[in-house]
Formats: sequence, structure tokens, C-alpha cells
Amino acid sequence: MIIKKFNIKEISLEYFVGISQIKFNFSQFLQLFTIDNEEEALKHLFQLTQELQNRNKGSMIQFIKDKYLLNENHLFTACYYMQKAFYYNTNISNKKNIEFLLYLSANRQISKGIETFGINFKDLRKGNLLFCIISQSNTISKINSEILSILKVNEIERAINSLSNEKITVIKEYYGISDNQIFSILNSYGVKLVDNQISNIDLDSISLALYDLICEKMALLNLEKIKIRLARFF
Repeated sequence: MIIKKFNIKEISLEYFVGISQIKFNFSQFLQLFTIDNEEEALKHLFQLTQELQNRNKGSMIQFIKDKYLLNENHLFTACYYMQKAFYYNTNISNKKNIEFLLYLSANRQISKGIETFGINFKDLRKGNLLFCIISQSNTISKINSEILSILKVNEIERAINSLSNEKITVIKEYYGISDNQIFSILNSYGVKLVDNQISNIDLDSISLALYDLICEKMALLNLEKIKIRLARFF
């Protein structure tokens, strides 16, 4: 499990973020909780998650679809903006889980955030589930242990930072990022490009540029929400 401590100095907020991945056995889950259909299974997983949050005040637990997730820094930055949104009352949703998904997706439509980064029945059946824990106290390991115990599962090696050309393409298409934008970022870093062909650039460099561009989209979403809030007072 990855556990990192963060401090947003401007609002004097300290918090911890944990990222873990588990091997989820769908059939075992159905038997364990006497469930007979996929829809009920998903509801029950969300209910268990909510109960865990309620027992661990100040925490947030969210299972995440990683199809459009670039890396752990993508996730950490979404956490940062979610925390600030609730501090400054610019949040769109009353639930931190949903607000977190909005920033991951860099989109202010709740349905879009849930569709792209929330898990569904197919994810349960695939079995490799990624989840994030956010807590204002250092209880990440405790909460993680409770999740493993309740679901009767084990952690597996995290694939959150694994990249491929196929995943890069999927992420670019989702966020509407062009090769020229990537070239522009890399040029500003002094990266030498060969014939301006993205196929000639190593994945680490592409990832760096994509992260900057996704962060820009999250920052723009945050700014848009601030403008909307200010407009209500004028």
C-alpha cells in the first residue's frame, strides 16, 4: 500500500492518502453476504464502504476505475483539489467521494465523473479493484486492514503507475489532449523531439507532459467553480 502525508499550508490542513489494490473474488463476495445478483453486490459494497467511513470519522474511501487514471500523482492532485473545494465551499457535490471523482475526471458533471472513474458490475467481475483512502488522521493502515478483513481479500501489486502506448492513447482521447500539446510541454522542458512523432518519445516523458495537462484541466475546473460561487453574490 502507498501511504503519503500532505499539508496544504494555505488552509493549514494536514491529511493522509492511501492507495491500495485488491484481488476481489466476485463469487466469494456473493456467497459471503448471501447476495444473488450484480446490482445488489455493487450496492452492498458501497454500503460496506459507507459504514467504514462512518466508523472512521474524517475519512473517505473510494473505489476507482483506473482506465483513465494516469498515475498516483493524478490521484493525489485530485485529492488536493477536493480538500480545497470543501474548505472554500466551492464543492459541487455534498459528498467528498463524488467531488473527488469530479476532479479525477476534470469535469463538473457528476454523471461523467461517476461513469469514468466510479466502478461498476464489470469491474467487480474483473476483480482487480483499486481504492483510495483519505484521512485527516494517520489511520490509513487501520482502515485498509478493516477493508481487507471485511471483504476477505488480499492486497496485490499495484498497477497504478504502469503505462502502455494503448493506455496513453485512451487517456489522451478522454481528456481531449493532442500530440501538439504534449510536444509544447516537452519543448518547454528542453526535451529533444525527433521529427515531432510521439512514437519517438519515451513513455515517462509523455506521462510527465500528460500529468501537467491534466493538472491544468483540474485547475481550470477549480477556477470555474470559484467563478460560479462568486457570481452568486453579485
